[in-house]
Amino acid sequence: MRIAVLGATGRTGSEFVTQALAAGHEVVAYVRRPDAMDTQSNLTVVGGQLDDAATLTEALRGCDAVVLTLGPKVTESSKPLMQIAVPTVIDAAESAGVQRIIVMSALGVGDTFANTRYPYRLGCRTFLAGNFRDHKTGEDQLVDSGLDWTTVHPGPLADGPGTPNPLIVDASTGYQMPRAPRTKRADVAAAILRMLDDPTTVGKQMLMTSATQVA
Repeated sequence: MRIAVLGATGRTGSEFVTQALAAGHEVVAYVRRPDAMDTQSNLTVVGGQLDDAATLTEALRGCDAVVLTLGPKVTESSKPLMQIAVPTVIDAAESAGVQRIIVMSALGVGDTFANTRYPYRLGCRTFLAGNFRDHKTGEDQLVDSGLDWTTVHPGPLADGPGTPNPLIVDASTGYQMPRAPRTKRADVAAAILRMLDDPTTVGKQMLMTSATQVA
């Protein structure tokens, strides 16, 4: 599979790139600073901006799927990001003939707020609120895009090795996630990689956490 990745220089995105290449896939990293990526076999690096649909379209040509693992800097958590990136990706994917798209979101964004519990729920309403509004504005545009989309909603991200059995649940089940749903970036990357060719996840918001026990 040939996979385009936006956010490849971030901590989750770089983990996804590593896992995808290790699994034998080709990766196209669409990044703002190409010099931030090391040259590797089966990795193509394309420089471009999130609002540049023409350049992104060319990057997506020949790809089977596109993955977004974008995240703002802590100091810019309320700045528009997904509401700019998602419509650009939708336009580029349609022009390039790419049907599959997976977007890394966050637990508590949009309807998934109903799947949260305290104390995490409090954060969704306070210091995470601006970033979550941006995610929702962007991700809402996927619904009528005609693309085979999935959004993945992990809890607070952490580094370190993946866990054997991370919890992954369809948000529409109404499942209540753990109060402290810490999630390993390695688990998120592995889950997205599996979902790329899993038709049962199309059109769904998938919750996940590495903390498998509800506390």
